[in-house]
Amino acid sequence: MTHLLDLKLDTVPLFDRLKPDQRDAVRERLQVRTYRTGDVLLREGQVNPGCLFIIVHGEAALSKTGRALNGEPVEYCVGVRRPGDVCGAMSLLDGKPVSVTIAARTPLTVAALDLRPRGRNTPERRIRNAVIGELRRRLATRARASIDEKVASLRQEAEFSRYRNAVCSILVTALSLLSVYTLVLSLIPSFENLLAVNFAASPFIIVFFALMFFPVIRRSGLPLAFFGMRLDNWRYALGYALAASAAFLAIGVAVKWAIIASTPSLSGMTVISFADVRVGDEPVMTSPLYWTAVSLYLLLTPLQEFVARCGIQAPLYAFLDGGEGKRRAYSIFVSTLVFSAAHAHISLEFALAAFIPGMLWGWIFAQTNSLLAASVSHFVIGGAGVFLFGVEEFVSALK
Repeated sequence: MTHLLDLKLDTVPLFDRLKPDQRDAVRERLQVRTYRTGDVLLREGQVNPGCLFIIVHGEAALSKTGRALNGEPVEYCVGVRRPGDVCGAMSLLDGKPVSVTIAARTPLTVAALDLRPRGRNTPERRIRNAVIGELRRRLATRARASIDEKVASLRQEAEFSRYRNAVCSILVTALSLLSVYTLVLSLIPSFENLLAVNFAASPFIIVFFALMFFPVIRRSGLPLAFFGMRLDNWRYALGYALAASAAFLAIGVAVKWAIIASTPSLSGMTVISFADVRVGDEPVMTSPLYWTAVSLYLLLTPLQEFVARCGIQAPLYAFLDGGEGKRRAYSIFVSTLVFSAAHAHISLEFALAAFIPGMLWGWIFAQTNSLLAASVSHFVIGGAGVFLFGVEEFVSALK
């Protein structure tokens, strides 16, 4: 009986409402039983002899017999009982055969309480009535909680289903737009040597993509903050974007200087230079159409980031399974790949050049969840690349 010293009945939920003298009476009627791992206390389909089992030490597994795909019987574990838990309550209440097999999962010590009815108005009968009444109360409470949990689970499943459907709708829109864009490019003449025409087409492509995405996002029912369309963290987002952009530009200047220094054919080029793009010895930058297109391109920077980050990266991040790092990496890479592919009508080199800073803008968006941060960085790096570091001239010279 020494094991029963470890069992404090007032800490067992079933007995915590009993009076002290009732708990003493229960303790007097407890019998210690020990089982080795695998031993069965009650088997599924067996009639409960009127005992309630309280776990003192070890664990008991509750299992139910089912059928495997090949038709063979198999045991499925449906629960585990640990010290302080009670087994056999349901079959004791309804008098029906046990619905699960209760077996020792580890070396097991239980306190068995015999609650078979004995006479009328006897101490045993009074203890039985008190315990049975407490069992019924606890099962009724558990049934109510189970219903509440089920309703909450169904509500959560419905919300999650709506969420997944909204995200899927946005991703389908992105894939459809990219497919349409690719097909249209294959139908129009090549503008490889007409940069002014290519830059003039860019604003229309950007606006078209944005106009297709915005209503889909609005109809999704998800808050705009989910897509990074927020201003509540603008100080942090702006600071992070400017710091990351400055670091990127510093690395870009160092790389450009290293390439110029190590390439004899670029010996006359300076690190800081305005763009001087020429087609057939004609300076494209003197064309009003070129400057109009570039101005619109920079002004429409938030729309570019809206498509890449709000329309693709944010939904893709939410849709993917796996760890945080994996989801973030995939969403940044795929959205940036789509972003750079949308520049393919200008040239392959320009599309590849857009991919590198695009990864940075995707990272900034992931870190801040802010369209503002990605747009500011895009504006700073894009503007500096065109007007301060002559990226187009540099790429043409390398070509």
